[in-house]
Amino acid sequence: MTTEKPTAEKLAASSGRPASATSPTDPAQRKGRLTLLAIVAVCVLPLLAALYFRYVSPPELKASEGQALTPVALPFEFLRQLDGTALAHPEVSGKWLLIFAAPGSCDARCQHTLYLTRQARTAQGRNIARLDRLWLLTDGTTPAPELLAAHPDLLLAKATDDKVLQLLGGADGRYINLIDRRGLVVFRYADDPDPKAFIGELGKLIKF
Repeated sequence: MTTEKPTAEKLAASSGRPASATSPTDPAQRKGRLTLLAIVAVCVLPLLAALYFRYVSPPELKASEGQALTPVALPFEFLRQLDGTALAHPEVSGKWLLIFAAPGSCDARCQHTLYLTRQARTAQGRNIARLDRLWLLTDGTTPAPELLAAHPDLLLAKATDDKVLQLLGGADGRYINLIDRRGLVVFRYADDPDPKAFIGELGKLIKF
C-alpha cells in the first residue's frame, strides 16, 4: 500500500492559507522585496555618502582664483570686537569667514575690496548664511560711518597680537583670507580678484 505524499496545496489547505501565499519563492514577493530594497538604497546611500565625505574623508579643496594654503589655525583668542568682546570662533557659528585686513581710513582700494566681498557674499543666494565678512582694522582709525552703513553685515575687529596679521599675509598685504568652519586659514586671495571667478569659487568652497 503506497502512502500519498501531502502536496503543497493540501498543506496549505490544512493551515487555512492559500498555497501561493506560503511559497517563499513567490515571484511577486521577491519583486516586492527587491523594489523595497531599491527604494531604501536610493534614499539612504546618498545620505551615507554625504556624511562620509563631510566627516570622515572630506574631499580635497582646490582653488583656481585663490592661493591654497597649508591649513593653519587662526588664533581667535587674539581677536577682539571694537567693544572688547571676543570674536566668536567659526566652530561656534558654523560659518566660513572672509577676513580683510586694512587701516580704518580705508582708501579707494580698500573700499573696492569691501564692496567686492559684499557682492560675493550676496551672490551666494540661499547659502549666504554660510559666510561672514570681517574687516580686521590694522590701526586706530575709526571707519567712516557712511562706509559702515553701506556694509551692515560687516564684522569689525582688532588684533591684540601681531601674529594674527602675519598669518593673514602681513599688516600691509591687504589680502582676502578665507577661514573655514574649523577656524583654519585655507585660502588667500588678492584684494582685487576676478569677481566672477571669486564668487564662483566661494560658492563651491562654502558648501563643505
